[in-house]
Amino acid sequence: MDTQSDTAKYAAIGLRFRGAYLVQQAGYTLGIAALEGTALAGKLPPNFLDRTAALRTDVEKAMEDKTVRTSEARQATSTQNQQHYAAKIWVRRIGKRCQSAMQLGAPLAPELEKVSSPATVPGMLDQVQRTLSLLGKYAADMDKVGLPVQTHIDEGRKIYQALQEADSVQERTRASDMPAAVAAFCAKKGELYTMLKVINNAGHELYAHNLAEAAKFNMSILHRRGPQAAAAEPVPPAPTPAS
Repeated sequence: MDTQSDTAKYAAIGLRFRGAYLVQQAGYTLGIAALEGTALAGKLPPNFLDRTAALRTDVEKAMEDKTVRTSEARQATSTQNQQHYAAKIWVRRIGKRCQSAMQLGAPLAPELEKVSSPATVPGMLDQVQRTLSLLGKYAADMDKVGLPVQTHIDEGRKIYQALQEADSVQERTRASDMPAAVAAFCAKKGELYTMLKVINNAGHELYAHNLAEAAKFNMSILHRRGPQAAAAEPVPPAPTPAS
């Protein structure tokens, strides 16, 4: 991280994710990246995989701090986390419903065809707000193809309000109660998350011709709900002995 603004940006992202899940996700992502070798590494900045692995180790070590562990346990059940997840599911459903409407001939805005799911709460609030505005504009068109959205609009408004209120409380807590060790930990988590997304982007670039292979580059471990086991970390093949 080069500047104070970078630290703040990464901390806002990192606050969203549990350290243990992020470390497991990094293990999986780095494992499949290693299996691809130079074909993938060549699509990344120099030493990117090594730097990502080092940051994963930093996050794992930081979790040994008692203050960090306490904060992690509290964050895992925070209202903001729960509302952000509800918003993520809502925009995902809306995106699929709008795709169906467009396939049936509804002249919707292109933005509704693929609704994004931002990692940060401010980004999610902005996404929900823009989506609600567009849904209101095109509700009649969706009605015409048999896919009404008024109940989805009503639900989205409630989710937006709940997330906005939870974020306001979280911001006040952040400003007054976050110890330095926790702030630094959140920044490292946010940076690691960003680096994993870049690796996944490189994987999708590498396999743009093969969607099944590209699908291996995902964040499903990080985004799982509940205590189910994580996927095993892929093991790179052993070097072939010289003959």
